[in-house]
Amino acid sequence: MKRLIATERRTALAAAVLALLGGLVYLTGLCLDAVALLSFPDDAGRVGLHAAVDLVLVSALLPGGVLLLRREPLGRIGCIAGSCAAMLATLTSTLLAAAGVTFTDFGPSGLAVGGLGALALVVPPAVVTLALAASGPAARWCGAEIHPT
Repeated sequence: MKRLIATERRTALAAAVLALLGGLVYLTGLCLDAVALLSFPDDAGRVGLHAAVDLVLVSALLPGGVLLLRREPLGRIGCIAGSCAAMLATLTSTLLAAAGVTFTDFGPSGLAVGGLGALALVVPPAVVTLALAASGPAARWCGAEIHPT
């Protein structure tokens, strides 16, 4: 029984730490977006959209990580939603850039470096966060009922 509780705690703790780190990264991005909005008002459309996405991710990941540490089931939902949103936002941004629908012209080499680099940096930790938060041990940590199918 102690071993099971330790597994649940480690799984939930890992998911929460990854969510908190991701939330801090997006919070930093949000702060930089605010500076960019003030410094470059002509670029307000692109920066405003980026800031809105960062705000959504911060709003899901930071409270999700904190609530998961507090054994709240809503924390799991925040971690799951935030990691899914991070993957979706990065994938959408990369696909739009590849299709040429973007506010800036990166060109093929910029897409390879920027878009694919972003996918390589964002997707792996987001997938791990999603897997850990959605796992049975994390659910049991929060006291959620799990029914095997």
